[in-house]
Amino acid sequence: MVRVRAVLAHDELHHEGESLVLVDGQVHRVSALGTTIRRHAAVGVATLDELATALEDEFGTPPEGSAQELTRRAVETLVAAGLLEVLEP
Repeated sequence: MVRVRAVLAHDELHHEGESLVLVDGQVHRVSALGTTIRRHAAVGVATLDELATALEDEFGTPPEGSAQELTRRAVETLVAAGLLEVLEP
């Protein structure tokens, strides 16, 4: 089971669901989807299933693909950008 948490940001600015996140001297523009993932992963450790459920609650069922697969891809993107970290089981 993959578990993630948000990397502590030096600063964050939120506007209309999206955010600008400053981490390690770099500013990242984060979509509403990514901002929701970071918000849920910031209050503690979150699993992919928990994040997929939160995204479906906020944005509805995806028109194509499974919520879990799309969430996994979004999490991978945020991890690669240094905005989330994967925790060992």
